[in-house]
Amino acid sequence: MKMKSKRVETITDHISLIHGENNGKFPYSHSILILDEETVLIDTGCGIQTLKQLKRDYDISYVINSHTHPDHSAGNWVFNDRPIYVPEEGFDTSGDVVALSERFVGKKLAQVWQKFAKDLMEFRNCSPTNSYCGQTIFNFGKTTLEPIYAPGHTKDHYCFYEQREGILFSFDYDLTLFPWYGHRESSILEFKESVKKLKALSAKIVVSSHSGVITDGVDIKFDEFCKRIDERDNKILSLLGSNKTIEQLVESVPIYGGFPYAEPLLRYWERQMIKKHLEQLELLGKVRRMKNSTFAKL
Repeated sequence: MKMKSKRVETITDHISLIHGENNGKFPYSHSILILDEETVLIDTGCGIQTLKQLKRDYDISYVINSHTHPDHSAGNWVFNDRPIYVPEEGFDTSGDVVALSERFVGKKLAQVWQKFAKDLMEFRNCSPTNSYCGQTIFNFGKTTLEPIYAPGHTKDHYCFYEQREGILFSFDYDLTLFPWYGHRESSILEFKESVKKLKALSAKIVVSSHSGVITDGVDIKFDEFCKRIDERDNKILSLLGSNKTIEQLVESVPIYGGFPYAEPLLRYWERQMIKKHLEQLELLGKVRRMKNSTFAKL
């Protein structure tokens, strides 16, 4: 018996969205199932039981990851007997919980991140077998996907475009109004450039890892997504009525609004994003870094 239809949303005759646990909200994500001349699964963060059911129901040829975040790759191990394709920019750390933890949060918080990924997402080590890049074309039969390099969120983030139907798989450029760039390797400038590139495709349908299928107001949603970054700039500027250190700004929690879980990690990501905003504001001449490690609004 195939997976229950409530978990499978048909997008085209050959493409379906597999709804993740918790409605695809972090620490899960939606997955994409291609049912064509080849059967392929894109991203494995929809939940381990769902993945095991998919493996029972479908003869999946191989797995592709959009990037190496564990909410998109935690379940690769379910398919450890199949080829696994990951972005070339993240190949060296993909599937390795220690390497990923040190890359994403540094050695100080590495063990906290490892426990978070293992306990909450059931992440297990699973080495990839193949890599892809912006020149790769995935041809599954009637369905062809073009990888679009979209850094900013992570250094190895890709989106996919299906030109025939005008479908953009935007993954973590997810149009949720919570743009995320909380790693050392993340970049606000690259993030905005990636959004600009994706919007220029004028896709008829956007498939988001955390919002699902979007067909209405796509351009407006992209604009609102980027506008959120500017709103964070303004919020941080408003907190600089008196000089403040980064740690004082973290205590005000302008990005997350609170630390409801995994507080050490959320504080780290909050700090990283605040730092990136301050760097941008400094370049724009709106903020000055003072000698006592505080920042002042100009």
